[in-house]
Amino acid sequence: MPSLINTNNVSKSYFRVTTICINEDFSSEITSFTGTNTSACGVVGGELHITASSNNGYGSRSFITQPGTVYNYSIEFVSPSIASVIKFGTSAGDGTHLSRAVDNSDPGYGTITGSFTATTKVTYISLVTTAATRTGRWDNLIISEDN
Repeated sequence: MPSLINTNNVSKSYFRVTTICINEDFSSEITSFTGTNTSACGVVGGELHITASSNNGYGSRSFITQPGTVYNYSIEFVSPSIASVIKFGTSAGDGTHLSRAVDNSDPGYGTITGSFTATTKVTYISLVTTAATRTGRWDNLIISEDN
């Protein structure tokens, strides 16, 4: 357990509570994802659907992070025939923290998990549909601090 040292040389222990940055099951018809190069980016039947109008169309959103902190993510990829990419970065569409291709041959097909380290106070997640006119489908997104 980490300890804090006070100026009076008294050690105190503390417990760290996991901070959830995003916990989205897309059960609401409202989403905070914005589409870029998409003909549609929204919730359909409890899933986030991102339809690319050109190659590499994506839906993205920002969230608050602490530089140098490791974050874990989990998301369900429910598009069995669509190649897609998960990106975390410093702007929409950017993958400087992480860029991971996923498709139906990915060993993690279904629930995709991983981690990244933030370098800025605001981080973006971008869910990319790589082929024009195709629809990437996603569900159950959770992003939390790694403790």
